[in-house]
Amino acid sequence: MDPMLATALVLGAAGSAHCIGMCGPIALAVPSPGRGFRARLQSTLLLNGGRLATYVLLGAAIGTFGHGLRLAGLQQVVSIAAGVLLLLSVLIPGLLQRFSPTGRLSIGIARLRSALARNLKRTAPEALFLTGALNGLLPCGLLYAALLGASTNTTAMDGALFMLFFGLGTWPALIALRMGGDMIGDNTRVWLRKVSPVLVSMVAVLMILRGLELGIPYISPGKVMTPAEVTVCH
Repeated sequence: MDPMLATALVLGAAGSAHCIGMCGPIALAVPSPGRGFRARLQSTLLLNGGRLATYVLLGAAIGTFGHGLRLAGLQQVVSIAAGVLLLLSVLIPGLLQRFSPTGRLSIGIARLRSALARNLKRTAPEALFLTGALNGLLPCGLLYAALLGASTNTTAMDGALFMLFFGLGTWPALIALRMGGDMIGDNTRVWLRKVSPVLVSMVAVLMILRGLELGIPYISPGKVMTPAEVTVCH
């Protein structure tokens, strides 16, 4: 597996405890269209599928932005900065949550939350998918960190794949929570809280190494020339 995709997967899994606290209440608030296991599983997959679709679209957008950073010669700086920010978020809990949107953005988020609230009680397949998609747009420190990671990619496809694997990393905990809260016991939650900072720190170090371009295969590849640099060389 590509190291960056593995990084995204680990970041999603590392943030499971955070996801349970942030997205868990929404997942539990959405009613199941039926009482059986199959109906609940279907609704759970639709919810998480909608959230994943939003992450992939955001990743594609930020990947395109990352391509522009590469052309401008700034992408490696962003990778290092993102890694440092992740490390700081471990040392200073809640750091990423302090970037509160203001102005028109805050108004847009308020409207988004209203739309999500109106949609919560609907159980049609398309409504469940939409609820998940709207959930994926809500402000989230872990999501910010993942998008910073996606911005170190050079194409829209790479950015989308990064966010796809990040989203999949969050699936086990949220699916287990919705399928039955007792599947995630207190001991598991405590373990997740303890291991999460370690895993996030590992991801941060990998992003910093990637930005340093030390020539380490897979982990910290050497500098790749941009099209403009290639033209100058020839």
